[in-house]
Amino acid sequence: MKINEILKAKKRISKYIIRTPLYSNLEINSIYNSNILFKFENLQLTGSFKPRGAFNKILKLNKNQLKKGLVAYSSGNHAQAVAYIASMLCISSKIIMPEDASLIKMKKTKDYGAEIILFDKDKVTREEIARKIVRDENRVLIKPYDDMDIIYGQSTIGLEIYEELKINKINPDIVLCSCGGGGLIAGVSLSLKYFYPKVKIYAIEPENYNDMTKSILKNKRIKNKNSKNSICDALMSSMPGELTFKINKKLLSGGITIKDKIAKKAVKEFYEKLKIVTEPGGVIPFAAILNKDINVKNKNVVCIISGSNIDKSLFSDIINL
Repeated sequence: MKINEILKAKKRISKYIIRTPLYSNLEINSIYNSNILFKFENLQLTGSFKPRGAFNKILKLNKNQLKKGLVAYSSGNHAQAVAYIASMLCISSKIIMPEDASLIKMKKTKDYGAEIILFDKDKVTREEIARKIVRDENRVLIKPYDDMDIIYGQSTIGLEIYEELKINKINPDIVLCSCGGGGLIAGVSLSLKYFYPKVKIYAIEPENYNDMTKSILKNKRIKNKNSKNSICDALMSSMPGELTFKINKKLLSGGITIKDKIAKKAVKEFYEKLKIVTEPGGVIPFAAILNKDINVKNKNVVCIISGSNIDKSLFSDIINL
């Protein structure tokens, strides 16, 4: 059973990660006439939810695999998680990142001791580079989302949410979760749908990168047609993963697309109301509420805030808008 794998993941990683709070704000609840519960994964190690899945994958490797080192590809949050864990375990890591990745994410990844390999997205894919490194150096590839060990690690977020809701005798009506490749929302859905079969879960995606929403509507994986940039750099996947789509098409109620200007507004609003720093891709579930893309009136709404890794200059520009 999947729930058994999720419970095993929780046991495996619990002493390495932070159990993040589930928080409700009276002012925000009053504004939207609802009970909104924020899961603060932006307070997780390395500033995002990513260490959960990465820990669950890496801690299952044997000594020989670890000795050969790790390789991963990521625009930043998964990169930091893998680099951090590799540093903690005193093993080598190579991280493949796009040339236009966030400066703070590149710096933090490098600070954790990883060797960064930059690539031009218009000339080569990150998967091609990773395959060559695996072939030449026998390193273990730690995928960002399309791996069940990674997904089960992210499922521990849903498990923690369930445990908090149970204590407070709250049944959730809606769950809002950001979606890039789909690993986070797939993991959260596996947990929460097990305990709350009727809860409605929505993928929140940035404009031009709403491939999960399109894929669910078409009942097949749809690739994004453009290569435009997005302020939600953590969510710029080209198409859903095979495993994540298989899970999400069964468990999600749909998707909501957020424009960059609304994502910026959410970063600013969240900081002004809660004094908490978030990155655009991490706060877009709140952006969906802010923009009234979903009716939350008189509902119990779980809103997952998944990351806080934002360049200082961008954050300053946003809050001074």
